[in-house]
Amino acid sequence: MSEAQKWKVTRLIEAGVAHSAELLGLMSKTQWGIMTSSVNEIPVVRLISWFHREKSRCIGAILRARAEVPLEFLILFNESSARAVAESVVKPVEDKIRSFPDWVSMSVGEISNVLAQGVIGALADAMDTMIILSAPEVKEGTRSQILSEALEAYDGRQDMLVTSQVNMYSENLSAECNMIIIINADCLRRMLS
Repeated sequence: MSEAQKWKVTRLIEAGVAHSAELLGLMSKTQWGIMTSSVNEIPVVRLISWFHREKSRCIGAILRARAEVPLEFLILFNESSARAVAESVVKPVEDKIRSFPDWVSMSVGEISNVLAQGVIGALADAMDTMIILSAPEVKEGTRSQILSEALEAYDGRQDMLVTSQVNMYSENLSAECNMIIIINADCLRRMLS
């Protein structure tokens, strides 16, 4: 991406994340702040190498779109951030949710869905199209294990990876996640032109 294209992608991701913060605030009945940082295009080999070095457990969600704009959306939380975000979101209904043994994973799936839908909505508006994401597939494991599942349909001749660090905070929350968008490069360039 050129610097101008990177600036446009950054603005779109920031707009989508800001909208997601509003929705998460409504869900949790508290005000959230979410900031994105370091939006970058990254070679897949470098990302795999970085993630391979980290062995800590993560919870992630993969969302896919297959129509006009094929893409994969991956959101990864380390375990402590996943728990912190989940506890914040379920607080208004925690009596019902905490009875499920996988309530943290379920919550991460819903939080990831809200984040992804916000960003995808901003991208779709910019492209004047509709992008429909699949339901989130929640995965647990190391970052490299979850990334490898998201890369199943990756085609190095056509696709590019765009990454962003997302920091979330509220009165009782401080958490971060990695956001990775695997998108057809031609579709993204058309959107940015």
